[in-house]
Amino acid sequence: MRLISYDCEVFAYDWLVTLKDKETGVYTCIWNDNEALKMALSDDCIYVGFNSKHYDQYIIKAIAAGFAPEEIKKVNDFIIAGGQGWQCPLLDGIYFRFSNVDIRDDTQQGLSLKAIEGHLGMSVKESSVPFDIDRPLTPEEKAETEFYCKHDVDTAERLIDIRKDYLKNKINLGRLAGLDEVKAMGMTNAKLTAAMLKATKKPHDDERKYVYPDNLRKEYIPPEVFAFFDRMYDLSISDSELFKGKFNLNIGECPVTLGYGGIHGAIPNFFWEETKDRGIWNEDVGSYYPHLCTINGYTSRNIPSPQIYEDILDRRMKAKAAGDKHTANALKLVCNTTYGCLLNQYNDLYDPLMGRSVCISGQLYLLELAEHCYQEIEGLRIVQLNTDGIMVECDKKDYDTLTAICAEWQSRTGFDLEEDTVVKIAQKDVNNYVEVQPGGKAKAKGGYLVKGIAPAGAFNINNSCVIVATALKEFFVNGAPVEDTINSCDDIFQFQIIAKAGAKYREAYHVVDGEKQSVQKVNRVYATADERYGKIFKVKAEDDSEAKIDSLPEHCIIDNDNELSIDEVDRSFYIAMAKKRVDDFKGIKPEKTKKPRRTKKMATTTKTTNVYQKLLTARAKFLEANVEKTGKNMHLSFKYFELEDIVPTAIRIFNEVGLIPVVNFTADVATMNIINTDNPEESVPFVAPFNQIAPIVSNAGKQATNEMQALGSSITYMRRYLYMIALDICESDSIDANLGNGETASAPAAEKKAPATPEQRQEVKENLTAPADNASALQIKGLKAVLKKLKDADPSKEELIANIAVQTKGFTEISKSDCETLIQKITAMLEGGAK
Repeated sequence: MRLISYDCEVFAYDWLVTLKDKETGVYTCIWNDNEALKMALSDDCIYVGFNSKHYDQYIIKAIAAGFAPEEIKKVNDFIIAGGQGWQCPLLDGIYFRFSNVDIRDDTQQGLSLKAIEGHLGMSVKESSVPFDIDRPLTPEEKAETEFYCKHDVDTAERLIDIRKDYLKNKINLGRLAGLDEVKAMGMTNAKLTAAMLKATKKPHDDERKYVYPDNLRKEYIPPEVFAFFDRMYDLSISDSELFKGKFNLNIGECPVTLGYGGIHGAIPNFFWEETKDRGIWNEDVGSYYPHLCTINGYTSRNIPSPQIYEDILDRRMKAKAAGDKHTANALKLVCNTTYGCLLNQYNDLYDPLMGRSVCISGQLYLLELAEHCYQEIEGLRIVQLNTDGIMVECDKKDYDTLTAICAEWQSRTGFDLEEDTVVKIAQKDVNNYVEVQPGGKAKAKGGYLVKGIAPAGAFNINNSCVIVATALKEFFVNGAPVEDTINSCDDIFQFQIIAKAGAKYREAYHVVDGEKQSVQKVNRVYATADERYGKIFKVKAEDDSEAKIDSLPEHCIIDNDNELSIDEVDRSFYIAMAKKRVDDFKGIKPEKTKKPRRTKKMATTTKTTNVYQKLLTARAKFLEANVEKTGKNMHLSFKYFELEDIVPTAIRIFNEVGLIPVVNFTADVATMNIINTDNPEESVPFVAPFNQIAPIVSNAGKQATNEMQALGSSITYMRRYLYMIALDICESDSIDANLGNGETASAPAAEKKAPATPEQRQEVKENLTAPADNASALQIKGLKAVLKKLKDADPSKEELIANIAVQTKGFTEISKSDCETLIQKITAMLEGGAK
């Protein structure tokens, strides 16, 4: 069958479908002609698109159904808004046979077509014609749309070439499963695997009923590990909490993590070369997870018989040995996909108990092997421990002991270990290392070192900053300085950085000459020495918040259409990145430079040099600080600012803006000068009358406080008010000093009453002319007595006592009711009834 790559574009009044025959290279572009499209489609062709399973096939269906452009746009909008095409009401009840294959199937999540174009070195430039244009397109706009649609179709065709072996494996596997090639190519690996194993979905409710293998040598596994996995039997622990759990331990120098996703561990920042006496050996388990399914009986219970899976695994090993790559690779896809299907609730192989059993038992067997080697062989180090193997370093004289332990483990468990020798290794962590095997072959793992197309798992491609990965490998394997590798490279694509805003972001912009310039969400970027060019920012769709796109140089230049030359690239950025990553491998953290942060404070200081402007800024900052009041008035029902509430925040703010308060007292005046530290000649004075509070006298006529204490209380009290004046702190008198006299409130509307009688008028007159209801001498003595007790019991209340003395004018003006209230409140404080 012929392969046709295709793509659809939809506007309010126009639609375009572009087809490209892979065999002839001929394009067919169809605009707004439903019948022409139906005539162009053939049952003898397979139509391959990117994301076509989610989007394009439903647009084709709407066109084939005879929809007008406006209706097709509604289908488009439904899908773009997040709807599933098969749920679109306009398509309900419409059937159209269409041999569609989505090349995006089994691709790394989040990898867009534009990002793939960038990583492949193709043009990333997008059409300037907006998709929300509310009118028919002009001929020029149609020509531009057609050009870029052809470009996307070319990319899909490139992916067909890149993944031809993968597609052939699916076709071959489909044939083995009795499926035609169109259906096989249109299925994901997971669904194809389930079909090959003849799985039928069944309900399971025993995910937590795991049983430890009988042949596990538990004496080599710490009891804490079993305690961790035994938590699965505690049903009070939720699934989400349980299966996210991790357990950490150390095997000598190697930190190890276990969980429900696998085991991993590595000596961090580990560098080693073979010596005369010591060596490194890597022991990997061949087809570990597939053999856990067959040997331990962890095959999905949704297939007719475990023998079906065993036969496939056996057939694959025989085909590999016989050199039958087509069969071996097709069946390898089944073997490597089955485990993931066991934990995929949407797959017919879903059997979570079997999936958990594979993962847990696999970890325990390897942990047992690692611990046995470590405990048995003196001086042995576990260099690395991963999902399907261990790497150890030890004396060569102990190699026979290592071999014996591994042989016993294989014999008891039934698994086969494949051994490699390592002569040199540079290891940052379990996910980033490069090793050299005898003969000079280098093997690398991790994002720091591996670029290009991922060799295993879902399709992924990463050709961003390739030169840095190359420089690292040359440095660690051959000792070449990173500068030499980077400076000698003239391939500009080795320096490209693919910058992607991500699906959560609505748009992106580039700062050029200090101005924002709207750009695409995916861009090819290079470091430049031209400081006119800044970073690229992304704007979030939900709240318009902005953020820099990660890992980009300070000065970026965008080249989406491949027009730059290597001479315009700033190599120093890549050299610095490579050196930093070398330090990461070595565990060297960059020195913290004590350069001042650009804060609001600094921005304010540079703009406000006048003392009055600084004071205005300080007042605003104090207001924003939301300082809380801790002082209580004599009723203990309102709060006011204590000096200790104000000073710490005020001093910090004054320091930020460049001010200093200087306080002076005379016999009758208190002054606070606010001085500009950048220009000490500038100051703003704040002056208030100062009267020293008289010492408190007890009932017996003795002083409860001496002259110095009274002076200290007076100064403390006045300093508080000077700060309040300088910082313009507003505080109602009724909150701080009101004693119950003259309190005001909104009065209700007056009722109309009968005129007062002569007797009532006389009573009012007497009340108005009566002397003030001041506290008696006896009451005042009682107040002074409880205040003295309070001071003796808690010296920190001295300021409260001083405040009361000031507000009552030396205990001479206070009403009877307020005096009684105070005595009661202070007594309650002494007894611990109020705080």
